[in-house]
Amino acid sequence: MAKNTMGTKLPRKLEQKMALMGEQIKLARLHRNLSIAQVAERATCSPLTVTRIEKGSPTVSIGIYARVLYALQLDDDPRLFHLRFRLILDKCVIL
Repeated sequence: MAKNTMGTKLPRKLEQKMALMGEQIKLARLHRNLSIAQVAERATCSPLTVTRIEKGSPTVSIGIYARVLYALQLDDDPRLFHLRFRLILDKCVIL
């Protein structure tokens, strides 16, 4: 029987959405004049994890994404709500 090699590889469309969300998170951080270290401290994660989020990494848990959004006060931003909700649904379907 063949081994499942999908691993963390996502469909291209979902990778693009994750990258877009990462870019939006990075822009929000820069707009607030916060360093990666400051966001990491507020979100109680490592600076490397924040960097991975800003690149749209699919291996970072949804909970960590939520903590970073909260640290940036984006958890109630209506412009990101639809994209976040869609990504959560897509990720749940993939799992």
